[in-house]
Amino acid sequence: MKYLFSILAILFAFTSQADIVSRDLVGKAADIRLTGNYQEESGLGQIQVLLCPTCNNYELTITPETEISKDGKALNLNKLKMHLKANGQAQMRLQFHKNRKTIFYISLLSPNKEYLQ
Repeated sequence: MKYLFSILAILFAFTSQADIVSRDLVGKAADIRLTGNYQEESGLGQIQVLLCPTCNNYELTITPETEISKDGKALNLNKLKMHLKANGQAQMRLQFHKNRKTIFYISLLSPNKEYLQ
């Protein structure tokens, strides 16, 4: 028991030194633009995300590990382009690794989805 405080203090020190390696972007599906390096047949490659005209332009990469969901259900990578065109005003949330610029997941919602708060 006398070592418990020491162990907790060490664990707390490690967690306080942890660097946040991911970043979230929240906007609309129309904020995602496919680049020339994007491969339609596989859904992999680079995209650009621009949330507003004066915001930073993020150049990010969709990898095989990227998870894409629409309304909480998995969406095939190769259907992403079709969804972006058809649902430009739909809400979007994207999380990516800050250093590698690879996307962890993209969450898409239907354009008329309402939530009670």
